[in-house]
Amino acid sequence: MGNKKKIALVGNPNSGKTSLFNQLTGLNQKVGNYPGVTVDKRSGTIKLPNDEVCELIDLPGTYSLSSKNDDEKVVQDILLNPKSEAFPDLIIIVVDGTNLARNLFLASQVIEIGIPAIMAINMVDIVEKAGDQLKIREISEYFDVPTTAISARKNKGIKELLELATTEISPSQKSLFKKEKHEKLLDDTQHLFVSTTPYMLFKQINNAKSLLEEKELNELEEISKRNDFEPLKEEILEISERVSTINKTSEQFYIKKSKEKRRTETDKIDKYVTHPFWGFFIFLAVFFVLFQAIFTFASYPMDLINDGIVDLGVWVGNLLPDSWFADFIADGIFAGLAGVLVFVPQIMILFALIAILEDTGYLSRVSFMTDGLLKRFGMNGKSVIPLVGGFACSIPAIMAARAIENKRERFITIFITPLMACSARLPVYVFLVSFIAPDDYVWGFISVQGLYMMGLYLLGFVVALMVAMVINIFSKKDGDGSFILELPNYKIPSLRNAVNAAINKGKIFVLQAGKVILIASIVLWVLSYFGPGDRFEQIEDKYTTLIAENDVYADSLYTKMSSEKLENSYLGIMGKTIEPVIQPLGFDWKIGIAIVASFAAREVFVGTMSTIYSVEGGEENEKGLKAIKFSYATAFSLLMFYVFALQCMSTMAIVKQETGSWGIVAIQFVVFTGIAYLASWLTYSIFS
Repeated sequence: MGNKKKIALVGNPNSGKTSLFNQLTGLNQKVGNYPGVTVDKRSGTIKLPNDEVCELIDLPGTYSLSSKNDDEKVVQDILLNPKSEAFPDLIIIVVDGTNLARNLFLASQVIEIGIPAIMAINMVDIVEKAGDQLKIREISEYFDVPTTAISARKNKGIKELLELATTEISPSQKSLFKKEKHEKLLDDTQHLFVSTTPYMLFKQINNAKSLLEEKELNELEEISKRNDFEPLKEEILEISERVSTINKTSEQFYIKKSKEKRRTETDKIDKYVTHPFWGFFIFLAVFFVLFQAIFTFASYPMDLINDGIVDLGVWVGNLLPDSWFADFIADGIFAGLAGVLVFVPQIMILFALIAILEDTGYLSRVSFMTDGLLKRFGMNGKSVIPLVGGFACSIPAIMAARAIENKRERFITIFITPLMACSARLPVYVFLVSFIAPDDYVWGFISVQGLYMMGLYLLGFVVALMVAMVINIFSKKDGDGSFILELPNYKIPSLRNAVNAAINKGKIFVLQAGKVILIASIVLWVLSYFGPGDRFEQIEDKYTTLIAENDVYADSLYTKMSSEKLENSYLGIMGKTIEPVIQPLGFDWKIGIAIVASFAAREVFVGTMSTIYSVEGGEENEKGLKAIKFSYATAFSLLMFYVFALQCMSTMAIVKQETGSWGIVAIQFVVFTGIAYLASWLTYSIFS
């Protein structure tokens, strides 16, 4: 963005920082990743009242400048490094007025690093509703920074905040840091860093690994030893003193008109929401609605997008001369685009609903309630969102794992999420269960097939937890694995935040994972459309003659021609090549083709089976598929294979995007394919 003035938004999680960012930028936002980490990098362009155009950077929410998780470390790496491209000219510190002490701790740290700052006290409307009042002038004078009251959700005080940003602001002279204790150390290390204040230098010393080269780190280590300085110990002592000072001071910034606690309404709701019994049922009800919404609300736009793009591809293809290129446009490019864009409604709906749940404060409660269970498997309470979301679609679910700060816990969550039975598996399950289970009912209303379906979902979930447990046992723990969570006050959610979250996540998926999915779709099309030698010409000659002689059966003959072409394509040859490997599972080369083809999407399996067995579509489709030579043991074996196998290139693409490693994707593929193969082999051996 050139030499535009950079303004950074800094604040605690749940402080309303995102709401303020959305109010200031609207849809004029750019979303990407910070280098080396899967942390959202959000920025936008804003115009100040004096017509100055600035870049607004929304830094990840953080509780302090001392954390070691990815999100919070990003904040430190930017604010403590004047050489960083994102180093701001001005900081707007967003403070939650309903939780002043906690938020002023971070504010005091940010103020002392010597960058001009404004403090925006948010949620003043909620404070006033509780019968209290904030002394804004006293806060400003104590910290020596311009301070204003805002309500980001209601768009109040924003104009005054922007007016402040146009003024000439000097760095605060306020300091809670006792530099006298470390004066010699600070003098000895000053030449290693670019610092503006003694406190900034102190923080840089404690964050040196991100700022210095190896030679400089060695020199710093020698200086620390000379001064008997232990970074971690000294940082803990400094934090302890700062917390004590802020806690004592923050009480004087309230005028309390009410004798009741400010969190009374929140506490009343939490009696039920976090209750060991009722909280569980509320959790199930909320996530049933979330899960159902992803299925129900997304189905119409997904069908519309898929059918619309495919039909558009056919229309464009028909405009071109009849050739392989026309088919490539229709079945390769446009079908590939459909394979990318069809997931966008699910992604947008999931993240809009997550944003609403986060805004209300309920998401923190869900994490709190499930943390005890999930930490036994190497995850934490925030893992519940990706795991539950995985039942709808692994792609947005894996993206939702970004909310998990700890690298190891996020990795385990991402790794096992594909084992959740997503909606794409549903057509395969329905198709195969119809071979296995009778269409009967027990106790008058419970379907046998329904019980089978529920069993498949539970099986995937149980095995996912077992895999997580194995990873947890054998993987090295990074950091202390502690789970710090604040339960914010309940608030009315912001529709604007939900819409922005949906649009931004949709953009990330289309622009990043979408490229990989489109390329893979085109590769699959090429493999299915072409074959070696003149095999296709011979097949076409044979069926052209048959169709001319039997015009009544033209549709059936065209289907058989497609089936024979598929058999002789490179994809068909691949199916025959892997046949010896899959025979112990009860699969033949035809099923092999369907398995390879279903990498595009699991649900492709049913359509490919129809084509390869020359079965026509329509109402007789299911009946015809049942009529083929498909044993009970083979159907059960296939079912087990699809419960566990990583048969989705879109999921593989998103795992690569979120972990930054094809190696992890390869391990995931090998592990899940191995589990699938073993489960299928055991199943076929037992039932054949």
